[in-house]
Amino acid sequence: MVDLVKKSPVWSSIIVVVIINFLLILFRMPEMVLGNLDFLVGLFLIVLGSVFIVGSGHLFTGWRFHIRKKSDLEAENDPKHPKAKDVGSIKNQPIKVNKYARYCLGVGGFLIVLGVILTSLPQ
Repeated sequence: MVDLVKKSPVWSSIIVVVIINFLLILFRMPEMVLGNLDFLVGLFLIVLGSVFIVGSGHLFTGWRFHIRKKSDLEAENDPKHPKAKDVGSIKNQPIKVNKYARYCLGVGGFLIVLGVILTSLPQ
């Protein structure tokens, strides 16, 4: 277990969350409030993880935004529009889940499960 905690920041964060929740329960914080807070933080981390996934997915490849009309001399120095085949080959690359997204999804999923468990406890 110690080797797993050293290698993965997700496990160390989960252990810290469990310790903090245990201390808050000892200080008589209601389980319903604690479960709701865990659930909301978990949802935020899931959304943040999905933003990291979409951010590395080349979502805006091939888009051009023109704000003003340029003269012919100014337009000569602009980069040329990429071909449709080039844009398609970039957009069709596999989905990349980086370490930040993996961390947010792992801890966020655990917090959501913990929040549901704490909320469903009888009072």
